[in-house]
Formats: sequence, C-alpha cells, structure tokens
Amino acid sequence: MQKIIHSGRRPFFAANDITCYILRGKDGDLLIDTGLPQTYPAMKQWLKNYDIRYVLLTHAHADHDWNAARLKRDGAKLLLGRRDYALRQHFLLQPQLATSPRYILRTAIQCVGGAFVRSPRYQPDILLDDRSDILRSLGFDADVVALPGHTLGSVGILEGSVLYCGDTFTAIWGKPQIPPNVHSRALLKASLRRILHIRPKWLACGHGLPVKFADAEPVMRDYLAK
Repeated sequence: MQKIIHSGRRPFFAANDITCYILRGKDGDLLIDTGLPQTYPAMKQWLKNYDIRYVLLTHAHADHDWNAARLKRDGAKLLLGRRDYALRQHFLLQPQLATSPRYILRTAIQCVGGAFVRSPRYQPDILLDDRSDILRSLGFDADVVALPGHTLGSVGILEGSVLYCGDTFTAIWGKPQIPPNVHSRALLKASLRRILHIRPKWLACGHGLPVKFADAEPVMRDYLAK
C-alpha cells in the first residue's frame, strides 16, 4: 500500500487514493474522514501523533466512514451532515449518477458494490445542518461549509485559505477533476459555484492530494459551462 504522510501545519494521510486530514484545535484535534479497513493500521500509527477528540465525516460513503465506529470506541465524537444520517450503510438511498459519459460504467459498478459493501455501524454524536460555526464552539478556527451534490449531506471545512472539500472536487488521478459520480448534478453545480465564490487558495480533496484553487478553477468553470 503506497502512502503519503504530511506533517506540516495542515497534516494529512493519503493511501489508496483516499486522503484524510487533521485540524489542530485548542482542546484536541479533529480528523476529517477515516478511510477504508486496509488503510487503518498505518493510519492508526500516524494518529498516535495527535489527540483526536472529533471525527468529521464529509459524507456517509464507506470509503470515508468505514473506520468511524473504531474511532468512536477510542473516544472520538463523530460529526456528520444531517441529510446523510439515513445514508449510513445504505448507499443506494442516494443513487449515484455519472458526471460524464466516460464514467457511466464506473458509476454502475460503484452502485452495485455500494449495495453490498457496508461500513460498520456507527452513531453520529453531532449532526451538521445550517450552523456553520459549530467547529468554533469546539475549539477550531474553522467553519463548516455545506457542499451537497455528491451526497445530500456532503460538507466541507473552511480553515483559513484551505477548503477541505470531501468528494465535491477530486484529484484522483493526480490532476484536478470533477467527481466521477454524484447524487445530484444540479446540487453539485451549486456547490461548485459556492467554492468559486469562496476562492480558497487550496482545495484539500478526499481523493488525491491537495490542489491549488488556481488549477481547479478552470476545471470547475468548464463543467459549469456545459
């Protein structure tokens, strides 16, 4: 398993094209997304360097929430978008659509796999809705940003010049990309417009390494123009 660990001001752990991030807080740290079971042993060693009090799931798909139950047993509180609450372990409640004809087969395979591959059950401690300042009340200098589209309850985190955007935007193949599949193309477009309005310096994607907004912007605008 190839992995990349970055331990600077904004730490992240990347393995199997899934990237998890850490926010440093006043009273402990927050992990963004949790990866798949095969990534957990190496990630667990990495997490020993931090005091994980909270885990924020950008959305309730298995490649992001698989290890949530384990982390909750270790004492972390889980945060999840309210509109993804029923999606846990029930992938087909929000069927996925391809964002491009070249992703139709890939999306169909994902939907079939999603019907059978289910993450261990977990119960969120905090459901995220329209209150963007919830993280500030927990000791983090960051705001929750609603980014529906990939799922109805998809959320991101804006911390300074970085937007942690989950699967609203990706860099799966090492370059800026619109996500291959979404639940709602219309909602995705609205969320992309929101990102264009925010204009962060960096997009920290849930798949692939962080990308500069300057490199992502033309990709977003091209998709919105179609």
